[in-house]
Order: sequence, then structure tokens, then C-alpha cells
Amino acid sequence: MKKANIALRWIAFLLSFCFVLTLLAACRTESEGEQEETTTSSQVDDRTVGSEELKDSLPADLKFDRSFTIYGNENRKMQYWSDTSDASAGISSVIYARNETVEERLGVEIRWVFALGEGNNVTSFVETIKTKSDAGDPFDGVIAYNLVPQVVAYQGLAANLYDTSYIDLGASWWPEVYQREMVVNDQLYCLVESGSYGLLNHMMAMYFNNDLLADSNLESPYDLVANNRWTVGKLKEMIKDTYQDTNGNSNVDMDSDVFGYATGTKSKMDCWFFALGNQLSVVDGDRVVSLIGGDHVDTFIDTMVDFFEGNDAQHHDSSQFKMFRENRAYFYCSSVMLSENLAEVPDVTYNYGVVPMPKMNSEQERYYTHVANCHDTWCVPYNVKDMDCSSAVMECMAYEAYVQINPVYYDTYVKLRYASDERLAAMYDLIRDSVTFDFTYLFSLNFSAKPGDLIKNCILKPDSKQWSTVYAENVTKLDTAFQSIVATYADK
Repeated sequence: MKKANIALRWIAFLLSFCFVLTLLAACRTESEGEQEETTTSSQVDDRTVGSEELKDSLPADLKFDRSFTIYGNENRKMQYWSDTSDASAGISSVIYARNETVEERLGVEIRWVFALGEGNNVTSFVETIKTKSDAGDPFDGVIAYNLVPQVVAYQGLAANLYDTSYIDLGASWWPEVYQREMVVNDQLYCLVESGSYGLLNHMMAMYFNNDLLADSNLESPYDLVANNRWTVGKLKEMIKDTYQDTNGNSNVDMDSDVFGYATGTKSKMDCWFFALGNQLSVVDGDRVVSLIGGDHVDTFIDTMVDFFEGNDAQHHDSSQFKMFRENRAYFYCSSVMLSENLAEVPDVTYNYGVVPMPKMNSEQERYYTHVANCHDTWCVPYNVKDMDCSSAVMECMAYEAYVQINPVYYDTYVKLRYASDERLAAMYDLIRDSVTFDFTYLFSLNFSAKPGDLIKNCILKPDSKQWSTVYAENVTKLDTAFQSIVATYADK
């Protein structure tokens, strides 16, 4: 990336705010002043996010005067890389400014290397990391599809980031809830940024069609959340008998009928497991205990099979967004990215709202928000040449994302520009405060029989095999893989 001087960089950054605030002026006049104070107060030496005053601990004179190579996932590079400072590009210009800031502050020139890095390309993506390291020319950093760095760690190719020179794990820009799952025996091989665009727009939530609910005299999900009555049972009750065979042909037509609830077949089903208070494992200091065979899995499967019984609730990979967009679904489970998509679709004329995923019951202590796959995760090759430089760049990247990208995308775009009513901001904050991670889920690509997929198959094909049978058939493979993963964290 060609370096810009610091004045031009901040002009581009401030112009991006002006662009956003101009868009908001006509309909957000009451909120504009407060938001402008929040977002434009961020300066290099004294930054704030909301009421939080922030300053990283990187030395002001820290300069490395070298190139810095980052290996990234081609599929999702727009979440952390941009080639334009043009303010009309919106969040892309802020991502560009963040990366320029890191280069300027640390005296590095970032060289980006991209390759396809998810699905069938995971093996080749990881093999490139290994090949470079074996040749004595490792990448300085890797930012990849969220499940891939755990493959790198499992293969012994990732450095321990727990005790490095410059990564401040107690800072707000590194999620504590992630570390609770991924720090084992004082070892940490992967890291997620709190303020990254990729994490923020992949938080899972429940969208609802206000107009359809009002027409059916159904309660507001906002009120249910406020009264601790927003549960999977309540959602099941609300969507009962909402299915409408619009053309009267007695067939369930995904492209024309009306449904109470829609979701993706597999891609969006993971969030339900965690939303209902479940875990695949628990981390206890130096130990990780598998919960895959617990009774809670049977309870979860039974709950979801009951939920999907009948035509009111549907899972379908290609039509689920179409259902919600076309005013044909009361509820739709999706990531926060949907707010951006709905804002860009001209035929969406109804009012929608957003709440967290439901609880299992009102006794559940809190809401839980799963972060869908495709967000970004960092790791560093085990034989990196300069860990001081790598840790400093990671720290600076995460900090600058938190004080630059986070206020623009989350506070300005999601909570204001994309919001359809004044109650959404509080809901988004509740969703963000409920984010959770799971050790076993994050290492799931290292299982030959993936626990989450086995569980989902029991929901999608409830007449085939019970969970007890599926678990018994796979317990040896599951336990062997789990113990092998945990061994990654053995004393070194």
C-alpha cells in the first residue's frame, strides 16, 4: 500500500464522517449532534469511544522501518483491507484509513498477500503458511476465515500470543469473552478484534417484520425482551398458524407463501445452540472438558425439532432472505449484516426490528450471541522473524479498528443510518454485549465428524436417527479428535 502523509489520511477519515452525517441529516437531526461528538472526537493522541477514553500502550517512538507481510483470505478481504480513501466508498475508506494509520505509526509498509481460504480451499491456504515457514520465510501475520487459524494452531504452525511484547490482552479491543475460551495453560494461538468490521457485521440476531406482527395483533419483541419473556417457546407461540398458502395449491412454496420464521438450512442454525445456553465444551484453567455427549444436546435437539414442526417455521438456503425481503416472513434469523442489505434493497417498504436470539426460558441468566462464520481471526506463524513487530502491528490494528472502524460502522451506520426505529440502538448494544465463543466450535474444522453438523443433522432429519444413536456411532472419533486438539495446549 502506498503511504499517504498523516494530514491526507485524517482528511480522508473526517470526510468519511461528513459523508455519513450528511446522509443522516434529513431524518436523524436529534441524534446527529450526539453522534458527531462521539465519532469525530477520535484523535491520534486522545481517543474516545462513547464515554470510554482510550489510549494504547504502544510507545510513541516505536518504529520498525521495514515491510510487513500479511497473508489474508481473498474471500473476505474487504472486511479488513481497502484500496480507496474516497469518502464516498463509506466504510471502505475508514478501513483504508485504519491501515494507513498503522503504517504511519509503526513505520511499516504492509504488503498484502491474498489466497482463497475457506471451504475446499482451507487445506491449500494452511499449506502455504507451512511452506513459507518451512522455507524460513514465514509471513509476519495471518488474518483468516475465523475457523482457519485454529487449523494452523492444531498443526503446530502458530505462535503463542499470550505473553508478547505489545499485545495488551486486557484492552477493550481484544474480547475478554474470546480469551476465556481460547487461553489454555497460558497459551493463546488465535485472536479476534472487538472492533473489526468482520466481527460486528456477523453477530447473529433475530429480525422481525413489525407490520406483519401488528396486522396479527402480536406482541412486540422489544417488550418481550424488556420483560424477560423473549424465549424460544414464546417465539413458537407467536408464529403458530402464521403460514399462508397464498396460491391455494396445498404446496409449501418458498417463493410465494408466507411463513412465521425463516432461516438458512445449516449456515444460520449454529447460533440456536449457543443462544439457548448450550456449550460444546468448557474451559477451566488448564483443562478443557468436552460437553458433546451431555443431556443438554438431547434437550436442544428436541426443542428445535418441535420448533420446526409444521409449516410455520422453515429452513431453506436460497429463499430465506427472499422471504423476509418480500414481506413474507414474520421472523428471520440472520447476522447484523442484514441491516446493511435491507437498507440497500429498494423494495423493502415495511418496518422491521431487531432483537437478540431468544433464550431457552426466562430462567436463563442472559442472552447469548453467536458470531457467524466468516469473521476475521489473527494468528502468527510459530517461527516469525520478529515477534515484537508482529505483536505491535496486531495491537495497533486492533486498537485503530476499535477507535476508527467501530464508531463509524457500528455507532453511525448500524445504530443510526440502517436503523428503522429508535429502539434499535439499545437492542444492538444488548446483542453485542451478549457475544459468546466456544472452544470446540472454533476448532471444529479439526474434527472428521464435526459436532455441530452431527447435531444439526438430527434437527434437519428428525426421523432418521436419535442423538443417542448418532453420538454412540461417533463417540470414538469425537473423543479422539477432542483430546488431540487439547494436546495442542500441553506444556511446551
